[in-house]
Amino acid sequence: MTHASSRVASELACATPRDFSIPRVLARQAASAPDKLFLTEVSSGRRWTYASFWQWTAEIAATLHAQGVRRGTPVGVLMDNSAEHLGVFFALARLCAVHVPVNTAARGALLRHYLGHASAEVVVVDQHLVERLHEVLPELPSVRTTLVNRSAAAGLVAQAVPDAPLSDARSDGSMVLDTAAMHDLLLLAYTSGTTGPSKASMVSHGSALTYGTGGIEAHGYRNDDVFYVCLPLFHVNALLTSTLTALVAGASVALAHRFSASGFFDEVRACGATTTNLLGAMTAFLWSQPARPGDADHALRLVSMSPLPMNTPAFEARFGLRAVTNYGLSDFGTVTSLTMDAPRSKLGSIGLPRSAFEVKIFDDDDHECAAGVTGEIVVRAREPWRAATGYFRMPEATAAAHRNQWFHTGDRGRRDADGYLWFVDRKKDCIRRRGENISAYEVEHILQTHPAVDMAAAFPITTVDGDEEVGVAVVLCKGASFDEAALIAHCASHMAYFMVPRYVRFVAALPTTMNQKVEKYKLQAQMQADLGAVWDRERAGIRLLR
Repeated sequence: MTHASSRVASELACATPRDFSIPRVLARQAASAPDKLFLTEVSSGRRWTYASFWQWTAEIAATLHAQGVRRGTPVGVLMDNSAEHLGVFFALARLCAVHVPVNTAARGALLRHYLGHASAEVVVVDQHLVERLHEVLPELPSVRTTLVNRSAAAGLVAQAVPDAPLSDARSDGSMVLDTAAMHDLLLLAYTSGTTGPSKASMVSHGSALTYGTGGIEAHGYRNDDVFYVCLPLFHVNALLTSTLTALVAGASVALAHRFSASGFFDEVRACGATTTNLLGAMTAFLWSQPARPGDADHALRLVSMSPLPMNTPAFEARFGLRAVTNYGLSDFGTVTSLTMDAPRSKLGSIGLPRSAFEVKIFDDDDHECAAGVTGEIVVRAREPWRAATGYFRMPEATAAAHRNQWFHTGDRGRRDADGYLWFVDRKKDCIRRRGENISAYEVEHILQTHPAVDMAAAFPITTVDGDEEVGVAVVLCKGASFDEAALIAHCASHMAYFMVPRYVRFVAALPTTMNQKVEKYKLQAQMQADLGAVWDRERAGIRLLR
């Protein structure tokens, strides 16, 4: 099928804005191509056509409905990548309930914040994560039921909270699936907190599906494409940028359990993948694998990388593919793309705005910057329902981010004379480690819950491969005796593994400005300049459990 004809098919799946909801798009695909393969779970080989997936998600919706899930019910989802995870997502969309995906590395205070802030009433959890969930359930009064995903064979099992015996969750068959509209809330996407706790972006059905229509428009995805999804489904990239793009295109999804550098191309070959997305250091990990004669022996034709690596041409040549990139935020949506037909001189840029969005560069007074001048990247949707609608239960943060009718990304960039946009750096106080956005505020907050810690500052430390690690400067309480390993143990029990600091330095005081803001750049520069003398978790031989 040609690019043009597949685009027409994609647009027909969402004929009018009133049809721009996930249940209606899935229903239309199931009706028009019932026998077309939609989902393959790579690890097990289980497969669903569009028609069988439509039926299966109705059955999962019945299970959820039997536990009281209705329109607008917030449902926490603490699950690794699996067909059941996607099944729950689509089932919740069919009930017009609210999907609250939770990072499976979250624990303690962070896990409690996600589920408590969302007021989750039901939590769907993988069996191996039940104990972690139970640690925080006593402090989550809104949660009344958990649904445990034991295995593909056993399915979902319901447990009332607290301490009721397990029982099968069956429907009496009287459930009525709701009809979602484009503006209905689909999910709460938790994004890294920068000056406070993690915020939840409110993503509607229309906004979620715009990831798909925008991707098809930018990159020409076809209905014969196979999207290899190895990023976690609790992130927007895997769930919306990949899975929903495949849905809108009428394409197929090959769902991996997780990313493995050594096994990546073996799985890509086995499932016949034609496209995939890579984030952060994933490209570096693949490049560092020993070169083999068959490196380009696969069906991948197009790979979205964010950011594009410095060695993009060499990467493309070695692995026999074309690289593109996109720029977006879970707070808003994917707003720019560098496409295959862009001039090669533009490699490294984040491309041009997608047609559904406007993108400008503003100075600190919200005046547009001239070409070549660095300022803040600001964006807005040409139709409001195309973008996330704000932060859940945070009206002041929503108003601040959307001031003067533009969403302020907190990222700095510039526009060149040809209109191409270039990302420069982040104004935000966050750390990006291996594709994960880490809130410095949350790291500091959890550090300071230890009775021996008086103050703490967290900041990014750049490694030799260009990735970032978490560095912290810690002031101990007067008379306290504490060592770095004990600090790491405290962190590991209260935060996601990827947030746990790697570099630790105890200091007498934190440098501050006249208005008492901590001058993190000084601490960061001092640590970066003498990294060999800084206590290093990896050098100390401490390994973290996921």
